[in-house]
Amino acid sequence: MFDPDVLRKKAVEDCLALAERELTGAFHAEPVIVPDAEAVTWDPIELRQGVDQTVVLWRRYSQFEVVLDDEDRVVGYEDHDKWQKCRWEPLTDDEALAVARTSGLLRPGMTLVRSRKGQGECLELLLRESLGREATADWVVRINPSRRAVISFLPVEEDPA
Repeated sequence: MFDPDVLRKKAVEDCLALAERELTGAFHAEPVIVPDAEAVTWDPIELRQGVDQTVVLWRRYSQFEVVLDDEDRVVGYEDHDKWQKCRWEPLTDDEALAVARTSGLLRPGMTLVRSRKGQGECLELLLRESLGREATADWVVRINPSRRAVISFLPVEEDPA
């Protein structure tokens, strides 16, 4: 029987080799540690022991920025990988809002103020949220139209006009 630590290391190496061969990007793999008694099984047909090893595979992103408010709540983000293969394509307002919804940050009170071609061939949306008593907050959502992906969802710090 092999040492479980050696088998764990081999499983991680095999997982990384498979990922690099079949997928694109940089990866990190971590074994899920289970007691040896649960990982080792007897195969009555092959008359040998087998070891099951679960490995969590992570794809590394080049850069992903998260914007937090004063209470450490997520209020926006920018995913720099989504700029790749950005090519202008016109989207209807409904299509653009459907893509913006995938961010998880589009709330029911937000309304579309403006939709236009933005920097780097992206589609730029200006959203406004009513906060009550005439207070509003504005948000800029940048979308990669060709990938139908949200590049960024950021609060506007100053007058967007």
